[in-house]
Amino acid sequence: MRVILADDHSVVRYGMRAVIESNDMGRVVGEAESVEGLIRVLRETPCDVVVADLSMPTSSECDGLMLVERLRRFFPSIPVVIFTEIRNHGVVNMLIARGVAGIVDKSGSLHDLLLALRAVSRGHRFISPEIQSLLRDAEIPDGQLGRDVELTRSEFEVVRLYANDGLTISEIARRLNRSPKTVSKHKRSAQHKLGLLTNQQLISFYRGNASVA
Repeated sequence: MRVILADDHSVVRYGMRAVIESNDMGRVVGEAESVEGLIRVLRETPCDVVVADLSMPTSSECDGLMLVERLRRFFPSIPVVIFTEIRNHGVVNMLIARGVAGIVDKSGSLHDLLLALRAVSRGHRFISPEIQSLLRDAEIPDGQLGRDVELTRSEFEVVRLYANDGLTISEIARRLNRSPKTVSKHKRSAQHKLGLLTNQQLISFYRGNASVA
């Protein structure tokens, strides 16, 4: 199995390479430390699977979930395994909806990476036990797992003004001619759907993944 690794930390790539090759799971044929670098390596190097971090430096708007969308669009035949520290069920559910072949928790065992590659080689999806537990705790109905998160127009408008424009709840209420109570309700609803617990998570998530609506 020919593997391309993408992570902005060289020590992480070194660890993944060592585990993969020492266990005869495959051969690392390329590495990247940025979004643009990964796209370039993929265009130049044939491979059977990509293992990528979800948060890498980029000089463009292609970030986070948008990276996954781009990989699936331009390299649809190459399975993508996400190696990540992200631990909110909204993002995980959107990754599944976008067709990733695996999600491996960085805080777990590197053995999970081998299990993910083995599953991918057999045409299956792999999700780390820690991530599976996260989904169970979120109590996502079976019919909703893997379905993309959809914000209403009002929810997205509030999130955009809050996370992108930096407006307060009161300022958003005046801008949209709504009550602060209604604006707060839309914001809370959006955060719940996305699995984001704090305001900073909401801001970071929006700026990296403005295509969630």
